[in-house]
Amino acid sequence: PSMQALAAQVSSTLRSAEAFRKTLEHQKMAQELAFAGQIQASFLPTELPRLDGWQLVAALQPARETSGDFYDAFPLPNGKLGLLVADVSDKGMGAALYMALARTLLRTYAFEYHTRPDYVLRVANRRMLTDTQAGLFVSVFYAVVDPFTSTLTYANAGHCPAYLLRPRNGGATESLKRTGMVLGVMEGVDWEQVSVPIGQGDTLVLYSDGVTDAQNAQDEFFGEERLRACIDSGIGRSAQELLEMILASLRQFIGDAPRFDDITLMVLERESLP
Repeated sequence: PSMQALAAQVSSTLRSAEAFRKTLEHQKMAQELAFAGQIQASFLPTELPRLDGWQLVAALQPARETSGDFYDAFPLPNGKLGLLVADVSDKGMGAALYMALARTLLRTYAFEYHTRPDYVLRVANRRMLTDTQAGLFVSVFYAVVDPFTSTLTYANAGHCPAYLLRPRNGGATESLKRTGMVLGVMEGVDWEQVSVPIGQGDTLVLYSDGVTDAQNAQDEFFGEERLRACIDSGIGRSAQELLEMILASLRQFIGDAPRFDDITLMVLERESLP
């Protein structure tokens, strides 16, 4: 009996030691993920650029410690503004690392080819395929705003269609659809470049598929129709008000259901003259 009691005590001690070891490993992993999330958050602009007569706001809500989504906004030569929203195909640390690479390449080439969104995507895609074999891809909406000519020149690499609300055109909402495939899949691919006018009072909404793919407890998707309804009802609202209204609609729709994807929104408004 004494030997059995000793064996049971040793066994219990070993199980406790193993449980303690696993707890330490989980804590270390959680700390590393949290640190990775902090580093990743530092890639986002601390302050968005300002343009006289324009409003620009953005928000990113990661579903996990790290995110596969990212956005960027930066001044370009000749007073222009670069806008970027992108989404890596996977989740977790791999997607976070790929996001860092994509963000760095896109921003670097945006300054080098500041009048050619299509070429920015082309050279970034070529470099991704040259430098990595991750098997991941990234969807990108990249645009250049020229405040002097009031035009938006964009290329859309397999990303969600941006929406352009035009209050002076009967409240019509225009869809800026894909002009090519996602980055990181195939070499020698080209993207079309499209220019559209931005009138007074017009509002541009960029987003990731975490918005339209958000689900409620009944497994229903938020979808493009609900998003467009939010945008259509935003006539007369500021960019900040519209962004908050969309996020509030998402929160109400999702309720207590778990979130599986990152949510990214960017809203640009050209203010109306008094």
